[in-house]
Amino acid sequence: MNKLLLAALLSAVLVSGCSEDSNDTASSPVVPPSPAKEYSTIDVTPAAKFEGSITVRLGRFDDKYKAWRLSGEAKDIHNDGHIDEMDAQALKIVNELEPAIVIDAKKMHSLLQTNPDGLGKGSARADIFVNGHYSVFDVLRYLALTRDDIKLENVIDYKDTDLDTYQFTISWDQNGDGIFDAQDIESFNSSGWHFRFKFDGGELRRITGSLDGVGPEGEAHYERMDQFWVQPGMDLRFQPFNAEMTARRIWVMKQEMERYRQAGNKVILPELVASFDGGKSYETLVTDLEVTAHNIRPDIFQPGVITGIDAFLSAKDMEHDFVINYWPTVASKAPVGHYALFSVNGKNSRVGAGWTTRFGEKSTLNDFAPFTKCDFGSDGTQNGEPKVSHKACWAEWNTYFGGNMLHLMTDVWVMNQAVEQVHLIYKSHYDIFGMEEFNGKIPTERDFSQSNDGSDMVSLRTLSLPKPETSTLPILKESHFGWGIANCESCHNDKLPQGHGGYSWPVNSVDGFNSIQPYYCASCHGSNGAPLGHGETARCYWCHSEDQLPKNHGEASVKQWLRGAENLEGNWHNYNIPASTLPRDAAGNYAPYTEILSTINSDWNMSKSFPDPYSCMTCHPNPE
Repeated sequence: MNKLLLAALLSAVLVSGCSEDSNDTASSPVVPPSPAKEYSTIDVTPAAKFEGSITVRLGRFDDKYKAWRLSGEAKDIHNDGHIDEMDAQALKIVNELEPAIVIDAKKMHSLLQTNPDGLGKGSARADIFVNGHYSVFDVLRYLALTRDDIKLENVIDYKDTDLDTYQFTISWDQNGDGIFDAQDIESFNSSGWHFRFKFDGGELRRITGSLDGVGPEGEAHYERMDQFWVQPGMDLRFQPFNAEMTARRIWVMKQEMERYRQAGNKVILPELVASFDGGKSYETLVTDLEVTAHNIRPDIFQPGVITGIDAFLSAKDMEHDFVINYWPTVASKAPVGHYALFSVNGKNSRVGAGWTTRFGEKSTLNDFAPFTKCDFGSDGTQNGEPKVSHKACWAEWNTYFGGNMLHLMTDVWVMNQAVEQVHLIYKSHYDIFGMEEFNGKIPTERDFSQSNDGSDMVSLRTLSLPKPETSTLPILKESHFGWGIANCESCHNDKLPQGHGGYSWPVNSVDGFNSIQPYYCASCHGSNGAPLGHGETARCYWCHSEDQLPKNHGEASVKQWLRGAENLEGNWHNYNIPASTLPRDAAGNYAPYTEILSTINSDWNMSKSFPDPYSCMTCHPNPE
C-alpha cells in the first residue's frame, strides 16, 4: 500500500515539476560568491549540480581474489617475483560485480523535495547541504522509499543521538524470498549498516586493487553517512558491517563529539603535522588551531559548515604558508571539480607528486592496511579487551585505503567536530607507478623517433622570455593581429615567412629540433599575451586535457586514439606496471588498457611543437 501511495505521489510530483512555478534547485542552483581566490592559485567559481546518476550496490562484495590472496593457496604462477591478479586469473579465479541499482539524480531530487518520509524536504541534513544537494543517507532514504526489498526503520534524529548523525536499523530481503526475517543473515533489523564509496575515476584503472588500492568494493571509513556529500557518478555500496567495525566507528565519533564539547562547541584542531620527505620525518606545523568556516563551496554547503580544507585556510589566516588550487576534469577523464592542498611552506605539488591528506584520530592511522592487525578492542576503544579477532579484522579493515586516508577531497570532507590530527605527507607517484617525470625545471633528453633508436634525440628545456624593457628585438604587443593565439606557425610558416630576410622560419636546431615551435619564437618575441602560470611545473596536460583543453595551441589542442595494449604499456612515459599498480576492471580483475582517446601531450606521447611542460612554462612562467 505504501508503494502504491508513493507511486501516486511521484506522479503528482512529476506533473507539478512541469508547471511554470516549478523551482528545480538541483538543475539551477544559486551560487553565492566564494572567497577561495584569496587562498588559491586559480580563480574559479565551482557550481556543482545534482544531476546524472549514482550507482548503488547492496550487501558485501564477494572478493574471490582477496580470499585466495590471503589463503595458503596463493602462489606466483608466472614466476615473476610477486603474486597478483594475473596469477589468480591463470587459475580462473575472477571477481564478478553484482547488478547495480542506478539512481537518476533528477528523480531522487523530485521525490525527496516532497518530504515523503518526514525526515525533511530535500536533504535530511538541511543544516549542512543547500537545497538541491544530498548526503549518502538521503540516497538510503530514497532506496527505502522506492524499493520493496529494503526497509529503513527505528530512525533516531541526529539531534538526539549525541553523535550528530542519524541512527537507524536496516532490513534487506537478501535472499529475495519476499520476506524480511532472520533468514537474511546480517540484514534483518540490523544497526550495523553503513556504506563504502568510490568516486568516478574515469579511465584510471590502477587503484582498484583488493589489497593495495581502494578495493573493488569501495573504501570503508568512519565518516557520518548523513554528512557525506553525494557527487553524481559515485559508486556506493550499502552493507552490514560486523559489530567490531560499528563499535570502532561510533568510538571515533564519540572522540570528536567530546573534543567539540571540551572546546566550548568550537572546532579546535589539536595538531597539524607534515612530512616533507615522504614520511621519513615529521614536524608539527600548528597546534590547537581554531578551524572556522570559510564557505568556499557555497554551491554545496550551508554557511558555517566546516570542511577539512578549512584547517588549511584557518592556518593561512594565522600567517602559515598554505596554498590551495582547483582540479577540473583531469586527463584520466575523472570529473574532479574540487579544491586541493597545493603548497605547504613553499613545497609545491607537481602533478604526480604532492600532498596527501589524512584526517582522524592518531590511534586510527594504521587501522586500514594490507595484512592489518587491528590492534584495538572489539568495543572500538583503543585499549579494550578482547582485541578484534583476526577474522573480523580482515573482513573489514584489510585494504590500503580507508579510515583516515580516503579518496575524499578536503573541500567536501565535513568536519563540524575536530579530528585529533591532520596528517600531511608529501609523496610521489613517479616511483610508485614507474613514470618518468618531465619537469619544466629540470632539462632532460627525449627520443622522438618511433623506433626509439636514438635517431631523433632532442634536449628539452624551458626557454627564457625576453624582457621588453631591455630587449632590442621586436616584442609582440596587443596590436599584433594574432594577439593571444599560441600557434603562431598557423600564419607564420615556411610558405609565408614574412620576415627573417624572407627565409624559412628558424627552428631550435641547437636542441635537436627540426620543426617550428611557438615557444622558441616566444624566446625572442615575447609570450604574445599568454597569462602567467599558477605554480605547477610538470604534466600540465593532466588538468589541461578535458574541460580545460587549451585552444589555439596547434597539436597540443588535438586528441588522438591510442589502440592496442602494446602501445599503452611500458613506453617512455607510461607505467612499468609494478605488481601494486596493475590495471584492473571495476571488479578488481587484471584488465589491460586496449584503447584511450588521449591528447597529444599525455602519458603516452609528447608534442614536438608544444612539448609539455617545457613550452608551457616558457610562455606561462610562474610568478616570481
